[in-house]
Amino acid sequence: MVEGPGRMACSDYSALDPASDEARGVAAWLTGYMTAHQRLMPDIFDLTPWQTVPVLLSLLRQYCGANGEAKVEKGAQQLVAYLRPGALTEPAKVVAVGSGKNVVLLYVPVVAEVRRKLAEAGHQAGPSMEEFADALRAYQAEKNLPQTGLPDQPTLVTLLR
Repeated sequence: MVEGPGRMACSDYSALDPASDEARGVAAWLTGYMTAHQRLMPDIFDLTPWQTVPVLLSLLRQYCGANGEAKVEKGAQQLVAYLRPGALTEPAKVVAVGSGKNVVLLYVPVVAEVRRKLAEAGHQAGPSMEEFADALRAYQAEKNLPQTGLPDQPTLVTLLR
């Protein structure tokens, strides 16, 4: 039996103001749901290796927008299935990408995937962090994203989907 916000109809979730207490309750519920599923997947180290809660909520909102009759928990189930192919299956080192106050922490395999996807998009990220940032800025400009030179959430969502 699903308890709490997972029982909510997707149409009701879609109608929530994202800043409301009820929407924050869904965010907390979804975080726990994802953590519990990850714990029950012995072959998964991290189900959400780069996705933040706002990204997960955006994906849930997309599902719910198209499936208003479904329950939020069904959307969370679909989210787990969607994320599984990109999950990390082994422990990985975290590295800082960027400099100064502008740093993003990512797993090494995620950084490698970002480099690979940038190359596929025609933006070679050389070995230095500055060359990596230049390739990211070029990609961001091409996609009309803020040109931060960082593998930030808007860039990762666009690049790694």
